[in-house]
Amino acid sequence: MAWTGIVGVVGTYFLYLLIAWLFLLFSRRLFLHPFKNIPGPFLAKVTNLYGGIQAIRRRGHLASYENHVKFGPVVRYGPNRLIFNTITAVQDIYANPLVTKSEVYVLTRMTPLGNVFDTPEVDEHRRKRKIISQPISEKAMRDFEPIMAEQIDTFIQQLRKSCRLSEPINMTKRLEYLGGDVVGHLGFGYPLKMQTEETNQWLMWGLSFVNVRVNIYMQFPKLAFIEPALKILGSKIRNKYRSIIGKMIVNRTSMPKDAKRDLYAYAADSMKGGTSLINSELWAEAFFFVVAGGATSATAMAALFFYLTRYPRVYEKLNEEIRTHFQSGEDIHSGKALRDCVYLRACIDEALRMSPPAPGMLWREKIPPKKLADGGKEDPPLVVDGHVIPSGSQVAVNIYALHHNEEYFSDPFKFIPERWLTAEGRDSSSLMRRAFAPFGVGGRSCAGKAVAYLEISLTMAKTLYYFDLEIAPGPQGQIGAGTVGRKDGRGRKDEFQLYDVFTSLHDGPVLKLKERQQAGGE
Repeated sequence: MAWTGIVGVVGTYFLYLLIAWLFLLFSRRLFLHPFKNIPGPFLAKVTNLYGGIQAIRRRGHLASYENHVKFGPVVRYGPNRLIFNTITAVQDIYANPLVTKSEVYVLTRMTPLGNVFDTPEVDEHRRKRKIISQPISEKAMRDFEPIMAEQIDTFIQQLRKSCRLSEPINMTKRLEYLGGDVVGHLGFGYPLKMQTEETNQWLMWGLSFVNVRVNIYMQFPKLAFIEPALKILGSKIRNKYRSIIGKMIVNRTSMPKDAKRDLYAYAADSMKGGTSLINSELWAEAFFFVVAGGATSATAMAALFFYLTRYPRVYEKLNEEIRTHFQSGEDIHSGKALRDCVYLRACIDEALRMSPPAPGMLWREKIPPKKLADGGKEDPPLVVDGHVIPSGSQVAVNIYALHHNEEYFSDPFKFIPERWLTAEGRDSSSLMRRAFAPFGVGGRSCAGKAVAYLEISLTMAKTLYYFDLEIAPGPQGQIGAGTVGRKDGRGRKDEFQLYDVFTSLHDGPVLKLKERQQAGGE
């Protein structure tokens, strides 16, 4: 028999075996799996490819919301994955000592050592979080606020320049540059100068690429086999990123430790060294710190600018509060006057509800059973909202879907800051408050909550004090909005559009600003 014939026969048998294997595998997942009775999309029941497709399309948050509307509060999102849409599940998953981060987080690593984000081990994560939390605590923010205020003042100056040239302003880009400059100083006292120079502005595009990769691997782990190819294709960006991180660290380590009130000052002595800078814990944490630092604030503020220009009554009410509480822009800083701006805080919370900075799934799994002295194992069951979760399975709550759950938020697609000023909105034990989780819940929640609220509050208050806002005319003014008639979840015209890349990718709104004469052009 000719070689071509042998190859053909072998190939045919291999194909038959593959088909038989897939048939048995899919049959087991459909009919014998512990999750066989949990509803969900057919493709999701047999393969994580479903989640991978949604990640590639950057609509995991929309798919989750649609699936919960169709199938109910618990949905099978993969063969071994469930997503929930209840406040009970939030506590059962994210505030549960039996639960840890899924091993898929390890696939997302960009550095030899793990950082606070991609470390599943409970004790090691607790140690890292304790280190990272120090420079971004509420107490530390009081020391850092003057530096943050300088960057916000630069933001105002750049807006003023565009305003005087009658230029439409894409708020997403400006806010991302602001976030990058703030985190550069907060991490290593380094002036990235994204707001005033183009040199480092590429970082924001590069970070989006990193987040797309992270999200795809988390939703479809088997696709991680393409990592070697991605390293080759993305080598230029990766090397540029390493260069700027290295420059920031070397610049900071050349100064006395206490020269600045930044991550390095608080954390340098607590971090593990390595055979080289790239193999050090400082490098790993710096990599994550710069990637994640500006995303939360930029998303919330871009969304808030979008909704203020779509809800005139809210805009006027917030303007009145800001402009009556402060007599000048220089008066805007942390303190009683800013705390008394309760409508500002309500608007911020509503923007965080409607446009969560991390809209996707934060996968968790049961911790391995503990070995006992007698040789046995302590293996208590994991129960999530009444469902027993077997070992090896992963569970999550999609924050976007939870924040748009009508059981907790009436008119969930309407921007209603007043909901946070009601008795229910102020009560931390109310259903609505318990369903509000833009920064996560439990020991793995976002440690940068204090930074985000301070940056958002100061930036929004100063911008509204100095400028009047309106939507840019023509097609530019529709950037960031939904399109009526679309059937992919993006048909709500007055919803700020998010693209799920683990964090939220977005564009716009594009606004026209007008300087207020009363502000005096300070």
